[in-house]
Amino acid sequence: MQVQSKSEFDLAEYVPLIEEVIESGGEFRLFPKGTSMLPLLRQGKDSVALVKKSDNLKKGDVIFYRRPNGQFVLHRIVKKPQNRVYVLCGDNQTALEKGITDSMIIASVSAVYKKEKRVEINTLGQRFYKSLWCIMPFRYTMLFIRRALSKIKRIFIK
Repeated sequence: MQVQSKSEFDLAEYVPLIEEVIESGGEFRLFPKGTSMLPLLRQGKDSVALVKKSDNLKKGDVIFYRRPNGQFVLHRIVKKPQNRVYVLCGDNQTALEKGITDSMIIASVSAVYKKEKRVEINTLGQRFYKSLWCIMPFRYTMLFIRRALSKIKRIFIK
């Protein structure tokens, strides 16, 4: 999921501020842009709380990082990290992004705001969602069914 604020600006200019806030133990609230993290995050409605990245990132964690091309992304770790190299994927995607290193990671997500309601990432419901959603065959099946139903709905609405 590409990340921008509610009002468009160059996020690269704000990375030092984000890092300063989270390094001091604070949270930085960010409004992601895009659909790659559906159904967890909806553009224009939901936001995330960024915190200092954990030294113990693991499968299922959502991280905020910068790709080599400069693009900022919010995705989930889908495979157990090996040698602190991560394999990531958006919740609404099936293509894996490999080779993400610690130096590329800016922050971890500690909570999601559904509109204004704070939902901690470590609640039982969120842990169940991420453990199930990180099983790639399950994800492929659910995304296929959702897209098929969407196409059927469009046919009948016309």
